[in-house]
Amino acid sequence: MDIKQVERVVKLVESSQLHEVTIADNGQSIKVVNSLGEQSNVSASPIEATPTHETEQTGSDVLQVGATYVGQVYLSEDDATDNLVKEGDHIQKGQTICFIDELTRLQPVISNKEGVVTAVLVESGQNVEYGQPIFELKTVF
Repeated sequence: MDIKQVERVVKLVESSQLHEVTIADNGQSIKVVNSLGEQSNVSASPIEATPTHETEQTGSDVLQVGATYVGQVYLSEDDATDNLVKEGDHIQKGQTICFIDELTRLQPVISNKEGVVTAVLVESGQNVEYGQPIFELKTVF
């Protein structure tokens, strides 16, 4: 597969109603996931982070917040600034907690949970998969 074919497939999937397509050619395969289709009538609105699962630790007050895109995760806006979220920070619903570089677009990851960060599970620049845990939170009552 050449890069032009890949670009055409990505553009076709983005403009279609398809959610996901996998193409195989000469032993190589590529999977394209349309995360824009999920927000069909919402314009320029970031997708919120979704917890991948809630762990049953000390009364199920520990949550894991996962990646909303496939790509490289960045914990700060650029290399010169501090991480947006660190261990011990209290995060609010609607707060940008990190960014994911998805197909050369820097997408914000917005928290849909509130709590205190107990662990940062990835390093800046690390590749992440959709749903992969990024932060572990402890709910605050």
